[in-house]
Amino acid sequence: MLKKNIILLPLISLLFSASYAQKINIEPGITIGTSYYLGDINHTRQFYSPGLTFGLAFRQTISNFYALRFNVLRASIAGNDADFSDVYQQVRNHSFKNTIYEFGVQSEINFLSFNTGIRKDYAPYITAGIGIATANSFQVITPVIPLGIGWKFSPSKRMTLNAEWCFRTTFSDRLDLLEQPNLHQKQLTKIKNNDWYSIAGITVTYNFASEKKWCPAYSKPKKH
Repeated sequence: MLKKNIILLPLISLLFSASYAQKINIEPGITIGTSYYLGDINHTRQFYSPGLTFGLAFRQTISNFYALRFNVLRASIAGNDADFSDVYQQVRNHSFKNTIYEFGVQSEINFLSFNTGIRKDYAPYITAGIGIATANSFQVITPVIPLGIGWKFSPSKRMTLNAEWCFRTTFSDRLDLLEQPNLHQKQLTKIKNNDWYSIAGITVTYNFASEKKWCPAYSKPKKH
């Protein structure tokens, strides 16, 4: 029930945001990309066993250099000990598939001035934030901390396209479904070594507002 609500709530919000974006100037959009896992099975290999990620995004521009983006994402991850040459992993021979549902907020801090109202404007940026996630492997909600880099581009005066690679550290060691050891069980997972997952993808948002509103305390809009 929780997972269904996480997906249905933003779908309803997307409909309302399109109607009221004229007033509150939130840019709704979609995200699609790939996700992968880092943990007790995959220690360092980037883009290992990539899965599908998709979701919704809602951006609020604060100034030419700063914006906030709210995300609702569904990410798939997987891992298999057989893919690695480590002797212990070959003996353990564990594999898993998991689905993560994430709700969070990220800041976008641009290195260059960026104005969605200017066609073909662009800027590299860094992103950091905080969120919560749940997964098929556990029934509790865990905090997540996203941290990454990106590049944004405005193909039109109302549309913004983000290309982003972002790591998520979690407060859970259960993404890979490896059991914690007890007195009668062989240790299968490293204790106090929380799992990570990463998402690389494209986000496209659309500005429904008829006129961009700028805060003079931060910056002045560029001329069209």
